[in-house]
Amino acid sequence: HAEFHDYISPGMVQVRPDRSFPNMKEGDRGSISSPYFCHHVPHLWYVDANFPECGFLNRDEAHILYNNTLCMLKRHNDLLAKGGCKETPPRALEIGSHVGWSTVHIALSGMEVDVVEPQLTHDPRVLLGLVGSLRMCGVHHKVALHAGFSPEKVNEVATSTGHKWNLIFIDGNHNPGYPLRDAMAAHEHASPSACMVLFHDLVYPSVAEGLLYLKEHGWHTRLYMTQQIMGVAWRGDITPIDHTPDPTVTWTLPDHLKVFAEPTSTPTIDTIAHTHT
Repeated sequence: HAEFHDYISPGMVQVRPDRSFPNMKEGDRGSISSPYFCHHVPHLWYVDANFPECGFLNRDEAHILYNNTLCMLKRHNDLLAKGGCKETPPRALEIGSHVGWSTVHIALSGMEVDVVEPQLTHDPRVLLGLVGSLRMCGVHHKVALHAGFSPEKVNEVATSTGHKWNLIFIDGNHNPGYPLRDAMAAHEHASPSACMVLFHDLVYPSVAEGLLYLKEHGWHTRLYMTQQIMGVAWRGDITPIDHTPDPTVTWTLPDHLKVFAEPTSTPTIDTIAHTHT
């Protein structure tokens, strides 16, 4: 696969926790039947050998998550340095962890994270893989696992702990209606002072519904042009990181995402309609 490559936007703080994922391997793109997989983007696609049909965030997407988490932590540390900060340390919520690739990228920042994942009780390989990777990476003490479905389990955790989350990552059930419900829960339980909500797989119209819900409820939004397209909504005194899409790729924006297009979008983004069949 010489034509495929890893890409990370310039300026990102980089981490590489691959050794903590012994089952990680390059996925077989030819086996993917989903109409929402962007085959035209030649970035390496990784999977767990036990789940060859379920991909990880690619290298660029994982770093968008990691660096936005660092950004939120920097905000807190800057407030502490100025004195008089009464806020608790920022905390993350992850809806959908799979075997923990994205979880580790959040926790490596130093931020504590609540994970809501139904497969923790449905498939022992998910729990064993996730816990094993967290331990190998040395971040297990930063992660609280909650087995259950979102948004019910999210609401339960929020009620029992009183947590308001500063960073929320939504990458759970992509079926119609589910990402919207996840976004509604995020809106309800977001920290009032500053919060970012990140979405993966915005190539799915159902996932875009979640981002649109937040936009319509007063959140700022922007897209990150990655293979599966990420997006972020934010409010409060925080600004998400910038990102430079891979300049070797001709980027296309699906029709259902044009509502989020920025007038000053980077020139490498081609906003011609891109329809998946």
